[in-house]
Amino acid sequence: MGSSQMNILVVNRGSSTIKCFLYQFTDFSHEDIKPFWEAELEWKNAFEEAHLSVKNGKGLEHEEAIREKDPKKALKYLVSFLFQGKVAVLKALNEIDVIGHRIVHGGKYFHSSVHITEEVKEKIRLLAPLAPLHNLPELEAVEILETLLPNIPQIAVFDTAFHHTLPKAAQIYPIPYKWVEEGIRRYGFHGISFQYCAKRGAVMLNAAPDDLKMVICHLGSGASLCAIQNGKSIDTTMGFTPLDGLMMDTRSGSIDPGIILYLLENKKKSVQEISHELYEESGLLGISGNSGDMRDIIKKHLEGDLRATMALDIYIHTLNGFIAKMIASLKGIDLLIFTAGIGENTPLIRERVCETFSFLNMELDKTKNSQNSLEDREISTPDSKVKILVIHTKEAFEIASACWKEAQSSC
Repeated sequence: MGSSQMNILVVNRGSSTIKCFLYQFTDFSHEDIKPFWEAELEWKNAFEEAHLSVKNGKGLEHEEAIREKDPKKALKYLVSFLFQGKVAVLKALNEIDVIGHRIVHGGKYFHSSVHITEEVKEKIRLLAPLAPLHNLPELEAVEILETLLPNIPQIAVFDTAFHHTLPKAAQIYPIPYKWVEEGIRRYGFHGISFQYCAKRGAVMLNAAPDDLKMVICHLGSGASLCAIQNGKSIDTTMGFTPLDGLMMDTRSGSIDPGIILYLLENKKKSVQEISHELYEESGLLGISGNSGDMRDIIKKHLEGDLRATMALDIYIHTLNGFIAKMIASLKGIDLLIFTAGIGENTPLIRERVCETFSFLNMELDKTKNSQNSLEDREISTPDSKVKILVIHTKEAFEIASACWKEAQSSC
């Protein structure tokens, strides 16, 4: 494959969303380019409600509420907007040159992006029990697009790959070492987002990534933190699976493992029951009792709902505790970055965090913090020792870049 124009479709199948982006690469001299078509399908409340939005580079948009609960059918419907209707940008799907997929768990097998083969698919499937909300849905997306575009190469870009630099002390759990030898260790996730934000943060501060001690808060439906030193991941909050670490929308995050033993032995719950409750009925939803969406939680908190307030307080308490852990791993902090849906769009969360760490001379400009903006921006005061940034993560661009490199290297 030469260096001529390349249409790259990026598919990001999240735990509650399907996001697709079409990029047109002609070279790799740019730091960032915008997609010329993008679509997002977001589900709320256990897939009962779904909202589809599509837009193209000419500013044309399409939105609709749909009742499609089956993500397989939903993805096919979403992709049809590439070549049909007012937001279409292609004459046919075969104008796509390569498809890139975000794959959450690459385990011990993948430290970099790879072309998807039957062997790669089998390893992704093998790792599915470690990321049950992600790997199988992502693999499903791969196979759907194989049927729609059988001759187009597909590339897997792994969320775990960025964390292969974790030192042993951060990587290995205090468990029987034979478990470690069987592959049970901290893998970390959201690596694509962390990689993009680390580079973008350094550019915004006109600094080299190697010169900054960063803590990046990726706060979305799934959420994790990363401590970055010398441009590399040295600590993170998610571990063997994406259930670990921070409290999330419906996931518990870290809990005492004795709770699971108690439920198995004394309450006679099945593994399947416990798994479902920890992944689907915990977190913000579990505590509030009515929603796992931070927008709903804050709205109800402001209305005086006690359960919503409790959920918010636990979320911030947990978040602050893990940020402190990341700072300890770095032995300091120069830069705090907020990103992803909650991180980018929730001033209250950012304010509560920065209040907690004000003893580190982390000073938030409350006016800048309260402003909604689609632009990346600094929200710290001029005299703040720790710089605070809001960065709109561009995992899709990072995936497209990886696809470009992989496609070029295979020429």
